[in-house]
Amino acid sequence: MYIHLMKKASLLLVLMTLATSAFAQNSEFGILVGGSKRIFASSDKAVASDNWKFSNSVREIWYGYYLEPDTMLKIKAGEITSQLGKADVNDPLSVQKGRIEHIDMLVDYRFREAFGSTGLFGGVGLYKQKSGPGADAEGTDYGFQVGVNGDFPMTRRYGIIIEGAYHWVNYSYKPRFLTLSGGIRFKL
Repeated sequence: MYIHLMKKASLLLVLMTLATSAFAQNSEFGILVGGSKRIFASSDKAVASDNWKFSNSVREIWYGYYLEPDTMLKIKAGEITSQLGKADVNDPLSVQKGRIEHIDMLVDYRFREAFGSTGLFGGVGLYKQKSGPGADAEGTDYGFQVGVNGDFPMTRRYGIIIEGAYHWVNYSYKPRFLTLSGGIRFKL
């Protein structure tokens, strides 16, 4: 128990130090909501439907600060709801609806445009899945996220963000997810 408390205290100290130094710089945070779609492997097509509806949800918040004028370091936390579990044609109940919570550290490179900016981002994160009762799709592992975004400023401090991302998670069945989201950005 003592080690568990020390981990929490150390993590809080590190986060407070990062937050204090980051708020002193040019930084921003944002909120994104949208849809998600699990991409099944070609061998799993018998279980998956072929429609491209983003029928599941994604909610994310992020905080970023500029390392250079066009390069931002982001910490993003979110939740994706989607089908979880290894797709098995003999057991259609192996894929059940659940959610994946994630926290990622991303590098976002921005390109200045006449309408605002666009960006390419990528990074690594920690993904934790939780599924319904009776399912065995529980666990935590690392994953990767890459994507594109657009920032459309409304004022100097506020803007609208549109984002598309690809998530690859290293569970035993290697799920992949596409997310499309939009939201608002606040510059500090």
